[in-house]
Amino acid sequence: MALASVSKPRTSRPSRERLLRVSTTAAGASGEEHLPSFAERVARPLIMRLMNITNLAASQSMKDNLRDRLMRAGWPGNMQTQQWITFKFMMLGVLPVSLILLVFGICHMMSWKHDLMVYGICGVGGAMAGYMIPDFYINKRVKRRRKEILLALPDMIDLLTVSVEAGLGFDAAIARVSSRFKGPLGEEFQRARQEVQMGRPRAEALREMARRCEVPDLTTFVSALIQADQLGVSMGQVLRVQADQMRQRRSQRAREQAQKAPVKMMIPLVLFIFPTLFIVIMGPAAITAAKELKNAGIF
Repeated sequence: MALASVSKPRTSRPSRERLLRVSTTAAGASGEEHLPSFAERVARPLIMRLMNITNLAASQSMKDNLRDRLMRAGWPGNMQTQQWITFKFMMLGVLPVSLILLVFGICHMMSWKHDLMVYGICGVGGAMAGYMIPDFYINKRVKRRRKEILLALPDMIDLLTVSVEAGLGFDAAIARVSSRFKGPLGEEFQRARQEVQMGRPRAEALREMARRCEVPDLTTFVSALIQADQLGVSMGQVLRVQADQMRQRRSQRAREQAQKAPVKMMIPLVLFIFPTLFIVIMGPAAITAAKELKNAGIF
C-alpha cells in the first residue's frame, strides 16, 4: 500500500492547475509580439539622447545654480535639473523654427514679399525668447512661492503658539499645524519634520528649510527657535514673541503698500484718465472757440 502510494504520480494541486491554465491562456493570447508605442520607440530615445548631449554642454556651475533655483521654486512639474536644461535647449530650437514657419505662412497667405532679414530677426528673437522663457517662469514661481510663505507665516506661528501653550510638544505641534496648511509653507515644515524623524538634528533641518525658502522672516523665526533650543528657553515664550513680531511686520507691510498706492496710480491717471477728462472738458470749448474765430474771419 505504501509502495503503491510512492510509485503513483502525484496529481497537481488546484492552485497549480489554475496557474498552468492562466499561463497557457496568456501564452496563446500573446501570440502576436507586443509592438512598442511611438513614445517608447521615438520620443523616449530622442529625449534620452538630448539629455546626454545637454549634460555635456551644461557646466557644473550652471547645474548648481539651476538646481538651487528649482528648489526655491518648489520643483515645478516635478522636473529635475537635467530635464530643465534639456527643456531649455529644446525651446531654443523649437521656438525660432515655429516662429519662422508662422511668419512664412502669413506672408504666403497675404501674398507679401519674402524677406530673409525678417526671417533672420524671427530666428534670433525666437531663440532668445526660447532660452529666456524657462528662466522667467522659474523666477516667477520663486517670487510667488516666497510671497505665499510670507503671507502664511504669521498665521502658522499663531497656531504653533496656541498648540505649544496648550501642552503639545514642539514636534507634535509642527505635525499638527503643518497638516492644516496646504501651501508651500506647510510642505516645507512637513519636509523638515520628516527629516527629523529620519534622524537629522532639528536645528539642521530647520536651517535647511530656511535656506530652501530664502524668506527673511522665516530665517529670523528659525534662528530664534534654534537659539531658544540651545539656551533652554521656554519654547512657548519664544513663539509668543515671534508671533507678535510677525503681526507687527505684516501690518507694517500693509501700511507700506498703502503708501505706495498713490504713486502707482499716477501712471494710469496721467496716461488714460487725465487725457479723457481734458477731451470732455476742453472739447466743447475748443469747438465753440473755433466756430467764433471762423465767423470773425480769422480762420
